[in-house]
Amino acid sequence: MEQRPMGVIGAMKIEVDAILSALEEAQEKVHGNMVFTSGRLSGVPVVVAQCSPGKVNAALCTQALIDFYAPRLVLNIGVAGGIGENVHIGDVVIATACVEYDFDTSALDQCSAGQMSVPGQEGLLDQFPCDEAAANILAAAGEGLYGHAHRGVVATGDKFVADPQVGEWLQKEFGALACEMEGGAIAHACLMNNVPCAVLRTISDNAHDSETVDFLTFAASSAQKAQQLLGEVLPRL
Repeated sequence: MEQRPMGVIGAMKIEVDAILSALEEAQEKVHGNMVFTSGRLSGVPVVVAQCSPGKVNAALCTQALIDFYAPRLVLNIGVAGGIGENVHIGDVVIATACVEYDFDTSALDQCSAGQMSVPGQEGLLDQFPCDEAAANILAAAGEGLYGHAHRGVVATGDKFVADPQVGEWLQKEFGALACEMEGGAIAHACLMNNVPCAVLRTISDNAHDSETVDFLTFAASSAQKAQQLLGEVLPRL
């Protein structure tokens, strides 16, 4: 019986190119104007998609991936902003959960930022869970490849965070270690479809770091590391 594929989503072309170039038996199909490339990596069936930045794009891509390919796990990869003094440029953060920090109905009710009702879920959710077993495997493999692998909350919003005060608020309010624009939406869509998910983000900037990097060069090298990591761990995910 054919193994169900592993789904991989990145927002930018540069974040998925390394994986696409390593795929064997690659085949492309278009769903919802997004290209989905199926193939094999390390002998394991994989479907790779570029969703474009933002929560709506990410959620639409995830739903199409689930509807057309029935993945056993959806992995979101890419770069992110680091939060806190201990999360440095070049480190990797693997999400234990994601929060949509820009969802805020507090002007109407007593809910805090990030809290929402979700179809099929009892009560209010303030975090979207990520698969613990997958996170453990990714963190163990990432420790050696990236130097430092952190596990914790990833904060998602439709905003590129450049203000250090916003990062400090995300840390204080949610305990976030990284911020980006897709992971929470992917975790949200996966929860509603009962599909496990994982989020792996390489830190490209942090207000606490004096170091700066060339973004495009860094994103390309991060994608290459993600491809190496996936090649190693896919048979165990």
